[in-house]
Amino acid sequence: MRTELRHGEIEELLGVFALDALEPDERDAVDQHLPTCARCRAEVEEHREVAALLAHTGADAPEGLWDRISASLEAEPPELHLPPAPFLPRTDSPVGDAPATAFARRSWQTRVAATVVSAAAAVIVVLGVQMASQDERLDEMAQVLALDALERAYQAAEGTSGSEIVEMKSFDGSMDTQAVVTTEGRGYLRAANLPVLDEGRTYQLWGDTGAERVSLGPLGANPEVVSFELSEQYVGLAITEEAEPGVIVSDQPILAYGQLPE
Repeated sequence: MRTELRHGEIEELLGVFALDALEPDERDAVDQHLPTCARCRAEVEEHREVAALLAHTGADAPEGLWDRISASLEAEPPELHLPPAPFLPRTDSPVGDAPATAFARRSWQTRVAATVVSAAAAVIVVLGVQMASQDERLDEMAQVLALDALERAYQAAEGTSGSEIVEMKSFDGSMDTQAVVTTEGRGYLRAANLPVLDEGRTYQLWGDTGAERVSLGPLGANPEVVSFELSEQYVGLAITEEAEPGVIVSDQPILAYGQLPE
């Protein structure tokens, strides 16, 4: 059975119609009304534009769009003087008025609430994806900047008068890396040529006192440039492979070793 609605009642359904969430009889009523009303057609297009923007994670809403939507929700609609649509009863006719009005009144609040919830959920999804993506890009940028700063520090230490280059090699010659140590005891290890370790493993740097090895810190499974501090007691630097997150005392073989200058 076809539902006959007044123009004002159809206006209340346009947002839900744009989301394709109306019941069949109401959808048919709106479908038949739209060819006769340019204003309603334009409003449906606006609703669909908003829905498309919400569904597209990479686009920003046009400037002032949300203000216009908010204002349109709060403002009273302008008075219209339109002839009745061909399929609707005249406004002064009692036939069909009561059933259509009662039907709209008991359902439009629920539909508006559902529309708002759906739009809010879409906004949350869009913002969540954008924030997660942005956080990931910021983390990557921070890592790049930190690595760049360490590389610059290495180069600066390398060019500073009094700094010493420490060649660190494995005893069989298969592993070769390099460190630079300043006169103040600041050191930088360029370890990008070390093989990448398996998950759960880490390289660890040690200071050799001649009697024992003292941990200078874990380097990670795929180190590039790392910094460390030295004291006068060390005679050499050593690298071992350990289980994450590293150990205080190691019984693992030395992978690479370098003699510190006296």
